[in-house]
Amino acid sequence: MAEMAQCLNNGLEVAFTIDGPRGPAYEAKPGAVTLARHTGQAMLPFHIKIDRGIELSSWDRMTIPLPFSRALVLIAEPIYVPRQANSDEVRAKQAALQSALDRLRNEGEGWKAQPRE
Repeated sequence: MAEMAQCLNNGLEVAFTIDGPRGPAYEAKPGAVTLARHTGQAMLPFHIKIDRGIELSSWDRMTIPLPFSRALVLIAEPIYVPRQANSDEVRAKQAALQSALDRLRNEGEGWKAQPRE
């Protein structure tokens, strides 16, 4: 987390899986909100859906894209967390992040790639 903050402070972009290394799947952990609060940078919720892949039987059902797969990238509005945010504001931002991610995932699940010509 400290290294990510340093990257952000140096003008670099960072990203990580929001549900952490142990899950549960699709449940946003507080790391992104904490990082946004400490750096003043926005969280940019996104979801990527592929049309063809191999789904693993892991806890997060990770999917490995097959060659020539098509992908849909969905991005929500940025979410800012004030540096002086109190615990209620932090919880509200966490809820907003979770809501945005759920909305994007639901939208992505309904996507079907157009047939190739």
